[in-house]
Amino acid sequence: MATLTAASDSNKSIVTADKINHVLDKIGVSLTPSESAQWHDIIASVQESIEVVQDLPDYFPLVDLDKYPRVDVHRPPPSENEGNAWAWKAKIEGDKDGPLSGVTFCIKDNITVKDVPMLLGTDMFTDYTPQTDATLVTRILQAGGTILGKAVCENLSLCASSFSAATGPVENPYAVGYTTGGSSSGCGHLVGSGKVEVGIGGDQGGSIRFPSSYCGIVGMKPTWGLVPWTGVVTHDAVHDTAGPMTKTVALNAKVLQAIAGRDDIDDRQYAAPLPSHLPNYSASINKGVKGLKIGILKEAFEFPVIDVRVKTKVMEAAKRFESLGAEVIEISVPLHTLAGHIVNCALRPAAAYQGYLGKACGRRALYMTDLAEKMTPMDQAKFDKMFSTSKFTMISGLYLWENHPLIYGKAMNLYRRLRDEYNTALDQVDVLITPTNPYVANTHASPDSGPSEHMAKSRGVAVNTVCFNASGHPAMSLPVAFLPAEDDVNINLPVGMQIVGGMFQEEMIYRVGAAWETEFDWKSL
Repeated sequence: MATLTAASDSNKSIVTADKINHVLDKIGVSLTPSESAQWHDIIASVQESIEVVQDLPDYFPLVDLDKYPRVDVHRPPPSENEGNAWAWKAKIEGDKDGPLSGVTFCIKDNITVKDVPMLLGTDMFTDYTPQTDATLVTRILQAGGTILGKAVCENLSLCASSFSAATGPVENPYAVGYTTGGSSSGCGHLVGSGKVEVGIGGDQGGSIRFPSSYCGIVGMKPTWGLVPWTGVVTHDAVHDTAGPMTKTVALNAKVLQAIAGRDDIDDRQYAAPLPSHLPNYSASINKGVKGLKIGILKEAFEFPVIDVRVKTKVMEAAKRFESLGAEVIEISVPLHTLAGHIVNCALRPAAAYQGYLGKACGRRALYMTDLAEKMTPMDQAKFDKMFSTSKFTMISGLYLWENHPLIYGKAMNLYRRLRDEYNTALDQVDVLITPTNPYVANTHASPDSGPSEHMAKSRGVAVNTVCFNASGHPAMSLPVAFLPAEDDVNINLPVGMQIVGGMFQEEMIYRVGAAWETEFDWKSL
């Protein structure tokens, strides 16, 4: 594209030759002396476009504050915050005649709610208040839901345990001192303890399913792109998925009905139906599973990290489908064992640039420019306040870009292979079954611990979850049993079973989950 104007002397004084040479030095190239002055004139002409765009107001979706006022917005004191799960309290009431009228919600604190401050689990910044509502927040209010506040999310929404937030550890509703899982940790506690009926979490590797499994609730990661991510903090659009966390399958299906479907902002939704064209996710909840084929994913039970007790409980839960009239068979997807390695080579580089260095690009979507202004530029002070999991992602991501710049593209190609191989398996069965988490909730890391202990507390936790972020398939965690804590036989903690369906086959997952939930009391197993 030709330049729009010739560079003025004023522009050339801003975009200097030294600045141009500096950016070229960073990639190890230079201009020939004979052309350097010409390139200075050409590149400096871009300054006029910069100034035009900087002077235009940003363009965020409007929020009807008259219809949906934010009442009693405050950071709750400890006396009002048992379990330390609330990041911020507020009351926002939805339409009185909606299908979710009166249902109470908490919203993970990486999801924008206008005029309610966002902590994002960090103290890298402490003064960010979003300018808009996320699409899913608008849809909850239109459906009649009542939002009671923002639930703690883990530090920068990137930790599978619940001790990384700057506001302190979030407690498991079944045992103080034990993790809820992350990064939707506050939602896990608040729903699991009955303080709200629904949490809206975000899942980029298991962050809905981890806390759902640890807290004994139902957590759905929908098909990639089904629920708009508009107004939610991103690490990598390839993995981003928002979904409901509830006590029951039936309520989970009703909430997904309200928040799913294209919003004409999030470009990842090209294959998703409009809200008016969604299937009825509740239609098959009472149909049972007679005649269905339930596939036990063989490799999902063979990772060394899996507690044999969890393996046994989930296998027993899966076999119970036979008593309900389903056929239960074993099915193999060998690539499943390598999925975590593939994801490491894709998620880390993308998150390093998009999430932390403000270099998100290549999408038609809502860019949260006001948050990026708080996050960038990265400096030592901000880096020092990052939690170990975020530092790991940034350092390893930058290492991969610097030393293996082609591996990201190869990993993304292998994502398609993962999708295709799971699809082949799902051509043979109606759903796949895996353990959600490989072990029951463990204790928080000690307050003075370092990165080794931080990382060890959730090592291997995503072996059966992150693969379906990569492939895009919907996956739901369902509580199926209790087990004693690894370090205390007097503490019983929930076990989750993951049910995976075909692309956009959430209705089938709900059908299977509801059949199990209706017939068996997981707390007695």
